[in-house]
Amino acid sequence: MKYTLNIFLISLFSFVTMAQESWDETDHEVASWQFRQISEGDIDNFLYNENNVYRKAVKQAIADGRMIHWGLAQKVNGNTSDSHNFFFYNGFEEFSDLDNSPWGSGSSFGLKPVKSIGVQGSAHTSPAIQVFSETPKPGNYIVVNYANPTDVGAFIQLQNNVWKPFIKGYINDENSAWAGWEVHRVLSPTGNAYSWNVVTIDHFTTLSGALNSFPGGADWPEGIQEINDLLPNGKFSNSVIYRVMYYEGPAMSK
Repeated sequence: MKYTLNIFLISLFSFVTMAQESWDETDHEVASWQFRQISEGDIDNFLYNENNVYRKAVKQAIADGRMIHWGLAQKVNGNTSDSHNFFFYNGFEEFSDLDNSPWGSGSSFGLKPVKSIGVQGSAHTSPAIQVFSETPKPGNYIVVNYANPTDVGAFIQLQNNVWKPFIKGYINDENSAWAGWEVHRVLSPTGNAYSWNVVTIDHFTTLSGALNSFPGGADWPEGIQEINDLLPNGKFSNSVIYRVMYYEGPAMSK
């Protein structure tokens, strides 16, 4: 019996080790999301401030190693009148970098007036999977798929084993609008009151690609039904298209 148990434990350890080895490393451990509602009359000044004032602090923070990604995206469709119409994404290489973020530092000289602060909410996520084109493509639009699977671990594992090998071909196809794909686990807030505990992010070069991601159809990979079975009614909670207005990162600027 002891011998059998040892064989079982060795096999289990080997399986876990192989599973871990099949995962590609992500370039940051944690991200903060902040959702904003900016009134129509404030949008021009809001965008000016982010691009011409706050962006300077972002660039310095990235150069100092205090953060690794910063982006501002504007909602293309969906409810933009009384829900958020922008969101910020801030990526940090390590959790401890959250304690040394650039916000609250730097000069505010040159800011234009923005009356609508409009913070609608925030979240922290941890990227589990990241796939981008081997020859970098501009991610001008993203589709954020908010999901609430019944088993987060199984959902992410299936995304890694089933969807990742499939979508890599499109991302690395120079004629495809796919530019990247990510899966994030929500760290906070969590609980039954929230409608998403996982988010996937589809990156596209064009709006038409975001709207019609497989124009020629596709031969769906085996196992996709297992992914859908983990989602309520087999669907994401909601999917929203955003235009990437600004981005700063280690290898690209927009």
